[in-house]
Amino acid sequence: MSRLKISQKLLLGRFLTRSGDQAWDFAVPLVLLIIFPDQIRIAALYYFLVRLLSVVLIPKMSTLIDQFSRLKTAKLGIVLQLVGVVITTGAIYKLGKINISEFNLSQVLPFIDFTTLILGGVLSSLGSTFMDIAIANDLVPSTIKVDELAAFNSKLRQVDLFTEVMSPVLAGLLLLLNQPFLFGFFLIALWNIISFFPELSLLSSVFKERPDLLHKKSIMPDLTKKTLLNKLSAGWAAFFKQPIALAAVAYAFLWLSVLSPHGVLLSAFLKDGWHLPEWLIGSFRGAGAFFGLLSTILFPIAVRKLGLLRGTYSFIWFQAIILLVGLILFFIPGLFGQLGFLACILLSRIGLYGFSQGEMQIRQVGINPSVRGEVNGFANALTGVATLFLYGAGALLPSTDDFQILVIGSVVFIVVGAITYSVWLRKNLNFDSNPKTN
Repeated sequence: MSRLKISQKLLLGRFLTRSGDQAWDFAVPLVLLIIFPDQIRIAALYYFLVRLLSVVLIPKMSTLIDQFSRLKTAKLGIVLQLVGVVITTGAIYKLGKINISEFNLSQVLPFIDFTTLILGGVLSSLGSTFMDIAIANDLVPSTIKVDELAAFNSKLRQVDLFTEVMSPVLAGLLLLLNQPFLFGFFLIALWNIISFFPELSLLSSVFKERPDLLHKKSIMPDLTKKTLLNKLSAGWAAFFKQPIALAAVAYAFLWLSVLSPHGVLLSAFLKDGWHLPEWLIGSFRGAGAFFGLLSTILFPIAVRKLGLLRGTYSFIWFQAIILLVGLILFFIPGLFGQLGFLACILLSRIGLYGFSQGEMQIRQVGINPSVRGEVNGFANALTGVATLFLYGAGALLPSTDDFQILVIGSVVFIVVGAITYSVWLRKNLNFDSNPKTN
């Protein structure tokens, strides 16, 4: 392992993290549906509560990234994930023993088991997000040279896309092993648990090779000593004073969209509304990852040609314009309109993933190293709030006929995101030539 370069160790660690996360996120809702058939509300309630609690807790948790050494931070993130997976696995085992006719959250034992499931999900989500911020938004910009960040971030995104396709496929095959009951799911849990140890070993070797990365100058504001409620109110106020805040807000607007090939709401509409076959919907999802991969090739080129800010600008407006065309095609009846709409969604992934890489690099070089954890925690919470809002809208507009409202709203929010970034860009035209260093 010592023969690997630091950049290779970071990429391998990212692969271990993402492959386990993607498999776990894919498996848990499906297992809940196996245990409780025709009870999609249970999986929906689980994800809503996990997301809600994560949005509330991540800003508070992320301040620890700025207070602990980087190795201690990595250990904490991995332990949170490990404990979360173990608790979730135990809770699902207990829930699997409940007769579906007896399941009622008003009863004591099912309520305790479901609450334990939520706890495991929250810990796992917190650990995953915690590690993402600590590595991608703190350790990476402290390790990789500024002029090499664009290329390295593209490699990170390639790892993400590869695991997004590979992990659900492998997890799906494992879930077929249902004898003894839920055997495949327990193998996925074991996969996650085992992966945490080489991940920690990789990070430890990075700090052994570069001991100067262990510690960084830390500002210990009074904010860290306040209660959670005061922390959130003061923290959000401080976040919006950050130079990169408006760029992060622009990115959050892009999460207010149902126009994602692997989105639950869009997949449900394609099946129930347009009656497309499962193989076509599955192929559409896989193609989304392919078009996202194209952005990882184009992004470094755009940064070299246009600079970080203008290159990022070109991607978000590409997404907005393509989806405006897609909106028109959505209302054209027949196969031409349907295929054209789906093609526009696929093309828009180039813009989305390209902008995502640019926005991440803006945060990497534009946030003071002493507060990277806290600021990135609030930026991450922004996208969490957007996700909650999106699923809330889906709950209020549940019928297939209402989906056109969600499509129109999605395109509007994406255009608003592009305009928001454009406003931020005009105020930060010298950002490329004077980025913050490590």
